[in-house]
Amino acid sequence: MGWVRKPTIWGGVCAACGSRLDHLHEAWLDGAGAVRCLACGPGEGRVPEDVALATEHPRPGLASAPRGPRRAATPGLEAPETPTDRALAELLVEGSRVLTGRATPDGRPIGHVVVARSGVWAIESREWAGRVEYRPTPTSNGRHRLMVGGVDRTTEVEAVATLVDDLATLAGAVTPVEPALAITLGDWNLASLPSLVLNRPFRHGDVWIGPPRLLVARINAAGPLEAAEVERLSALLEERLGRR
Repeated sequence: MGWVRKPTIWGGVCAACGSRLDHLHEAWLDGAGAVRCLACGPGEGRVPEDVALATEHPRPGLASAPRGPRRAATPGLEAPETPTDRALAELLVEGSRVLTGRATPDGRPIGHVVVARSGVWAIESREWAGRVEYRPTPTSNGRHRLMVGGVDRTTEVEAVATLVDDLATLAGAVTPVEPALAITLGDWNLASLPSLVLNRPFRHGDVWIGPPRLLVARINAAGPLEAAEVERLSALLEERLGRR
């Protein structure tokens, strides 16, 4: 069959460099189950088949995440290191801006601040492993909780929501500010998270939750900010947000 370029359904590890590839990360795959990252390229001795965005066994309703025009390097992400870095570098639409490793005026860290047409996004990433579930628990009185590998992570999700007030104060009350949590090592269970069948993240309160690449697809959605306002806000936040 040769090497095929397409998204990995459940992630994997590059056979050449050992880097971890998250859910729906585009990579080179061969018929024997080997996977290599795009940076390492296909293995030697086989002719690659570039079938980008194909899936070997597509599920009904499971479409590829929307992809906009890409740049060679996203400002703020010239050297991507984490799955969230890579998703932003590869998929974020042109004209968006990324501030990496920032802190609010009171010192709370923010992994990534993204300014796009859809608004200002505060993204925290977590390397939580295990099955990701969003469901009630015996002690939650019917309220849904985020469980990852059997551990209740809801309190940490809700902490991400508190970043909104600081960013809204800096960006202005009329600017949409969205909190998001990227889970990079989770085992995403389509049965417990049916929104993934539609290739979109889900929400707990105001916080968007999902694999990095699905969150970027949400960030790429159309929004109220014009290109000039994206530039103005990114410069303002660059000036006012500290580095962690």
